[in-house]
Amino acid sequence: MASALADQAEGLRRLFGADTRRMVAIVSAGEGAAYETASNLAYTLSHLGKKILLLDELWAAGDAHAVFGLTPRHDLNTVMLNQSEVETALVKTADGIDLLAGGAVSTMPRPRMEARIGLVNAFYRLAGKYDVVLVHACVDGATTRPGFAWACQDVIVQSDGKPDAATEVYARIKLLHQAEKRRFHLMFRGVDHTRASALHRSIAAVSRRHLQVMPEYLGVLPQPDLPQAGFFEQLAGAIQSWPIPEHKAGHFPDLMRRLLRGADPHVLQTLLK
Repeated sequence: MASALADQAEGLRRLFGADTRRMVAIVSAGEGAAYETASNLAYTLSHLGKKILLLDELWAAGDAHAVFGLTPRHDLNTVMLNQSEVETALVKTADGIDLLAGGAVSTMPRPRMEARIGLVNAFYRLAGKYDVVLVHACVDGATTRPGFAWACQDVIVQSDGKPDAATEVYARIKLLHQAEKRRFHLMFRGVDHTRASALHRSIAAVSRRHLQVMPEYLGVLPQPDLPQAGFFEQLAGAIQSWPIPEHKAGHFPDLMRRLLRGADPHVLQTLLK
């Protein structure tokens, strides 16, 4: 196994000399997923001329997508199981967006470490072909493959504004927090602007005090029966203005460190130096 990991390390060192990827995770805090937010954002960025990859970690092979309605034959779990190319799992939409199912819920056995490293390697290479990579992230529970929210420099947390909203949003921030590295942005739905602003102030105060993080306020999603194009155009513009990591590898080394916890420390040092 050490030999296989060392081979992967050499491949990753070569790959991590490429251009930085702009990667943004969309995470739900509260009831319901953020399918529509991630999909509308991908659609808006695509229509602004950007090449977009949307990785939906809550979507699995054989299931119709909640927004696009397309059904993939493969997801990232089956890619690892079959040791096939990640490109075989891509699903292309009529709007020019490339979709990728993460297959978060799976009964397959946990793949070997080299298979998981290989997936990160392959996804890094794939991500470099796009202007923006969006990750509709699954951060709850154990999965059979790496969670790519850890490779994102920015995380949008969508909250439903329920009574325990502040607690749930803070829990997401605390889980994904990395000092002075990852930025957080808060978005609310189903509440008015007064309630959303109050929640943001409360979450920001706790995050600043305990994590030294100041999450940005992105506003309130328009109600489903109201026009939403303007909101997502503004959000798409904001995303393109967010700084990208100075390190060319972005946050992929952070993902690898998390993935390789418990691995041979000498192999880990070789991989990440």
